[in-house]
Amino acid sequence: MKKIIGIFALVLTTAALAACGITTTTTAGSTLTTASTAATTVETTLRQFTLAQLAVYNGNNGSTAYIAVNGVVYDVTGVAEWNNGWHKGMHLAGTDATAAFGDSPHSLSFLNQLDIVGSLVN
Repeated sequence: MKKIIGIFALVLTTAALAACGITTTTTAGSTLTTASTAATTVETTLRQFTLAQLAVYNGNNGSTAYIAVNGVVYDVTGVAEWNNGWHKGMHLAGTDATAAFGDSPHSLSFLNQLDIVGSLVN
């Protein structure tokens, strides 16, 4: 019975999103959402990172810099306060920076300005 209710809820949600021009496809645990208007179609795919994969994006020598906070991976490349992956004297790019951001008074407003590039997985 729970499975039937879940399927029914998924069908209703999909129909509601479609009425707004948004389609959702779920495959292998990840979701791809497409929003369409008459002029534009936007597709978003999010990558999954392990800690080892995230470590590659450390910002050294001006390279791409990503951080993870609460399981979400953000792009800090080009953010002035994150020169070469360093922020406030700490090299955080390429790491799970959840603990550092937990102590930061402005972390939520800062994170909301960044591009999300993926999620951190075990």
